[in-house]
Amino acid sequence: DNFDQPEFWDTAVSNTASAIIDRNRLTLAVNQPRAAGLPVAVVSLRKEPRLGDFYAEMTARLSLCRAKDQYGLLLRVLSDGDYYRYVINCSGQVRLERVRSGQPFPLQDWLPSGDAPPGAPAEVKMGVWAVGSEMRFFLNDRYQFTVRDPLFKQGTLGVFVKSEDASPVTVSFSELIVYVVAYASPTPTATPSRTPRDTP
Repeated sequence: DNFDQPEFWDTAVSNTASAIIDRNRLTLAVNQPRAAGLPVAVVSLRKEPRLGDFYAEMTARLSLCRAKDQYGLLLRVLSDGDYYRYVINCSGQVRLERVRSGQPFPLQDWLPSGDAPPGAPAEVKMGVWAVGSEMRFFLNDRYQFTVRDPLFKQGTLGVFVKSEDASPVTVSFSELIVYVVAYASPTPTATPSRTPRDTP
């Protein structure tokens, strides 16, 4: 997806936040953080395809992002409140959450990563390999961690940003590539054995 067809993504503009596609980039921005004293998030979901086993990668470019502000990739999205969320914050940490009925639960808590940019301006390539219940996560083609969870087996993709501070957040996403994955667990090979023969 080179982001030249805006109809495939959820886009909207308000005084608080926006999701727009322009110049082959999907830009998510929180303009008025901590409305009513709460963190503000903006999400854009891709309408299709529904993926089962896959490897996906996407580039995120940080224009405004600091401290505990978050951004990342949503995968196996079944609805607005059911998906996995691959989270990066602007303190250089990564995390995976399962969101079910809108409630997040950490499957991998925060881990420091030398590949996660500690603030803006910066650029990072996110990658996810998902086969069955196993999911492997990458930044800049470098392995970060593995999580196994059987709950969501397929779904669409999406992206998000979240302001945890009192400052605006702006992140652009581009160069989404999804690969077909063909993988089978290793199976034991037959062990040669000697077949006894009758002797006269």
